[in-house]
Amino acid sequence: MRTSCSVKAGDIISRFRVQNPLHCHPGELPLALYRAQDIAARFWVLLQRYPKDAPRAEVEAAVDHNEMLVREGPDGEKGPAPLVDWSFEPPAHLAWPLGGGETLRQRLQRSPLGPEQAADLGLAIASALRTLHRAGVVHGSLRPGNVQLAEGGEVKLLAPSSLGPVTLAAAAEAIESPSLWTAAYLSPEQIEGAAAAITGEPVPFTTADDVWTLGVVLYELVTGELPFIANTYEAMRRAVAVQPIDLAGTLPGSAPEAFEPVFAAALDRDPDRRRAALDDVIGRLRRIRDELRPRVRSAEDSVSRAHARKSAVARDRSAASPRKGEWQSAIESLNDRRRRLARERPAPPMWRVLLLPLAALLLAGAVAAALLL
Repeated sequence: MRTSCSVKAGDIISRFRVQNPLHCHPGELPLALYRAQDIAARFWVLLQRYPKDAPRAEVEAAVDHNEMLVREGPDGEKGPAPLVDWSFEPPAHLAWPLGGGETLRQRLQRSPLGPEQAADLGLAIASALRTLHRAGVVHGSLRPGNVQLAEGGEVKLLAPSSLGPVTLAAAAEAIESPSLWTAAYLSPEQIEGAAAAITGEPVPFTTADDVWTLGVVLYELVTGELPFIANTYEAMRRAVAVQPIDLAGTLPGSAPEAFEPVFAAALDRDPDRRRAALDDVIGRLRRIRDELRPRVRSAEDSVSRAHARKSAVARDRSAASPRKGEWQSAIESLNDRRRRLARERPAPPMWRVLLLPLAALLLAGAVAAALLL
């Protein structure tokens, strides 16, 4: 059963106009996801379209399961939104309300994330995955393109596999027409079991597989790279099975050391240990986030304090130094005082006025007599 990716932007499905695909890769897991808009009411939806040969019972089970999750989700934790539309007629579809924002893939393509952002988003994704697991749901298709970042900061996981069962047989079908993009997110047991599942009994995805895929997404969040890169499926299989994870040089400072235990827990090749590691991963991400936040705030506070000190010094100097208008006023006041004192000083007696010229004449005569002698 293969997914048709023939739907294009502008196509109409039921009462919705497709804007763009969110998850649609030929030969991959059998579901296609689109961002679409209700033609009349203008609100956005996540539209999941089934292949034409999808059994009606499968679609009905997906609708029933979604309603059960809405009614009986874990206490205190937000479950999936109720469906706004569905159709059982081939090709069947389901539609959920979708707020604004972008996918994690789109966010990563815009610019790299800082360590604190990576820890914050990683914590939200891991917590949402734990909510699904506590409700008995295996996602089975966790990818950056299936993580919706709403405008209010809320993180939503799109397309849990329980709303369209995903098995290793489907993964094997994808690998028959190899998609390394898909294989890069598969756990070791998924890759090893995919070929056998083509002819054998399908093996469902497990919570351990979800935790592995979470580890790949977290690694991509922090480093901007996939932990395993190869040119062929066989090389990818070997890389996922045995290649050690090396964080050297992926991030500046001590951030790689802080995240390394997270990757070690989520990408543990033992599925039993990995299955039980989700709580530990969440706890470590929370500690990393809380440790990084004071550093960022401390740096911001230092800048704020420096600006405050600079402003205070400027104010003190301004208060201690007269402004230009104050100098002019002081000089004019001093000149007025001098003129006033000059007017108020009494005139000298007449005899003092006549004595000075007489003394000058006597002095001149004495000097002349001395020269004649």
